[in-house]
Order: sequence, then structure tokens, then C-alpha cells
Amino acid sequence: MAVKIQAPPTDCLSPIEDLLIKKGLEKAIDSRYAATVTRTPTVSQGNPFQVEVGLVFGGDLPSDGSVEVLRFANRVPLMYQQGGCLLTKGIESIDWRRYGLEQTGGKGVPKGPAAILVHLASTNVQFTSEAKEAVSENEEVLDELRRALFEVGRGLQGHRKRIGQREKSREKFDLINKILPEIASKSSSMLGRPEPDLSPIITKIMNAVFCEEEVIWDSKEKLARCSIKIYNYTARARAYTIIVKWPERDGVALVENERGGRKETRGLWAWRLDAINPGGMTEISFAVNGLSHGDWKEAEVFYRGNGEIIGSERIDESLLEEIRKQEGLKGVVEEFVDEAPIQSPMIEEALEGDSSIEAGGEKEWRSDGKLF
Repeated sequence: MAVKIQAPPTDCLSPIEDLLIKKGLEKAIDSRYAATVTRTPTVSQGNPFQVEVGLVFGGDLPSDGSVEVLRFANRVPLMYQQGGCLLTKGIESIDWRRYGLEQTGGKGVPKGPAAILVHLASTNVQFTSEAKEAVSENEEVLDELRRALFEVGRGLQGHRKRIGQREKSREKFDLINKILPEIASKSSSMLGRPEPDLSPIITKIMNAVFCEEEVIWDSKEKLARCSIKIYNYTARARAYTIIVKWPERDGVALVENERGGRKETRGLWAWRLDAINPGGMTEISFAVNGLSHGDWKEAEVFYRGNGEIIGSERIDESLLEEIRKQEGLKGVVEEFVDEAPIQSPMIEEALEGDSSIEAGGEKEWRSDGKLF
């Protein structure tokens, strides 16, 4: 007969958390990009566990060597037996070539200017030996680890794509602005005519909409200031909704936001822009307080509207809707817990005397996840 057993609690774990992972990596390693992922706690063989991953890229990291792998179990670093550890095998199982790192045959530890931190928090970490130097095989843990690595990999891929597009477009724009004025000046002097307006010509050659974002630290006001500029180098007016990912959490707030806008979901703020005329530019600026220097270095910019914006990504509406559903479900659960009725003493006494309730309790769980 199948018996439903209550899952063990997951609020007993001690994750490092995104902010501390990012701060630790950026303090130890000078990099241009940092991303972190903390997975939702889950259960394997009766033991709750949680996976966290951090990735830094660029900066002073060597590009010709293997990626630096940092392994942790319950906040304790694992210094030895890297090759035989499940955390390392999870990294090796990902095809990092699609995310911009070198990897022979799509397997093994990738090469490139990056470092990957992996942390496993659990009430019962299964090690390969009593020395506790490496984590043993576990399919559930490996699956969670791969999901977290895929997520930071997609973030790295998007970062590299944005940087590449921006640099290529900036190089083209600078070249056009250098050559065309010289041609116009010499042609006008030879023909004895006034120099023409080059804006329509530059717009026709570029034929694109560009996004430039910048996050700077205001040491005087203790604010992280973000500026997003949208340039329209096309032949017609463009209208977009710009969505920015910012580090929303307790104690952190969006300030000096003159354009207003609205909250899409946690950590995403949107502004609907008026039509940008050909050759025109519009700017979104705001600040974030409650952060420390270095907490936020780069803003991820998304958009809605017709036509691509180079330097940003089109928002994934299906993913956004899924996030909204999860947040709505979480809010309903929290409200239900807060408003749960208090049981009467008679019911409590009956429950205390019910041996079947006690048999499914925490005391009856063995370390291997089975019941006595």
C-alpha cells in the first residue's frame, strides 16, 4: 500500500546567497562580468539540499588556461580530488562552447578567462570518502547543478553577445562619422557649396537602433546610477517599451526615477517610451540605493516593440509570465500560512495521540532517507 510521507523541511539549509557569492568572487578575482544562481531547495533520498553557482568572466583572468573551479559543500571549500567530485563532473557535462568558452569535444573543464563557483548545501552531503574531499554521485543533485549551470551560461552568452554587437556597431559608427565629414568638407570646398546635413545619410547607412547602458557608483550620494540611451538610426520613428533588470531585494529601492514606469515582476522595471524620431535619442536614468560599491556593475536591458535594438534583447514573454505565476503562487502560500486558523486544544490533543502522525514525523527519518 502506498503511503504519503511528508517531505522534510528545506528551511534548515544555509546557502551562501547570491550577493555574498558575487561579492566574494569580485573581491578575489578582478572580472568584467559576474552572475549567480541560487536554485530552489529540493529533496533527495529524504535529505533537503540546495545548489548555488557563481560565474565571473573577463578582467585579469588568463584566457589560455582552464577555467578556475571553486567547490564548496556547506560553505566549506573542497581542496582536493577535483576530478572525482560530482560538482566538477556537472561542470564537465555542459557544452560550454555555445556560451563562448573553449572546450575540446564539448566535454571536460572548459578553457577561457572565467571562474566557476559551485556550492552544495545539504543536511547530509554524501562524500566519496571519510576525508570529505569530493561529493559522490547523485542524480538529483547533478540535475539541479546542470540547471544552475545552464542558467549562468545563458547569462554569459547574452553578455558576450551584447558586448560584441555594441563594439561592432560603435566601430562602424565612429568610422562613418570620421570619413563622411571629411568627404563632405573636401567636396564642398571643391564645388564652392555649403556642407550638407549628414544626419539623414548616416541614418540611412547605419539603419539600426542602438542601446547603450552604463552603471556608475556615486560615492558622494552612495547610489548606483544607471543611464540607458536609445539611438534611432533608421528612416522612421520607433516606439519601444524598455525593461531593465535591477538588483531588487529587501533594503534596496529604485529612486530618482523621473520617467515613472511600472514593475513587471521582481527585479524588472519597464518604461514605455514615446516615438523616437529618425536620428533621435532618448534616455532613461534612475538610481538604486541600499547597495555597496561594486554590488551592481551592469544592467541587463530588454525591449518590446518592432525592430531589433542592438545592445539589448527582446523580452521572453512566456518566461516572464511563468515568473509572474510563480510569484503569485508564492504570495498566495504566504498569505495562507499567515491566516491559518489556530487549532483548538481538543484537536491538538487528538493529533498528539495519533501515532500515525508521529510515524511520518522528522524523528522517524533515517540518514539514508528511509523510514524505520
